[in-house]
Amino acid sequence: METAIFTFIGILIGGVITYFVSRHYYIKAGKELVEESKKLKLTSDLILYKLQYPNTPTELKRNENGDVVGLIVNMSAKL
Repeated sequence: METAIFTFIGILIGGVITYFVSRHYYIKAGKELVEESKKLKLTSDLILYKLQYPNTPTELKRNENGDVVGLIVNMSAKL
């Protein structure tokens, strides 16, 4: 009987530890997913712009890490 009680307590403690470790992981992964989805949305917008205006002279704007953060559109006008 004593062994069954210790087994049950061990399972309960293991379940609590697993819950907190998993919760921490999923919260961290959720935050990373939000950041990655913002980057993907920006990339999709840039691709759609370039598809809509294929002849427009453009350059990619990059940050210090080399990641694309925008699109520079070169414009000129004649009067």
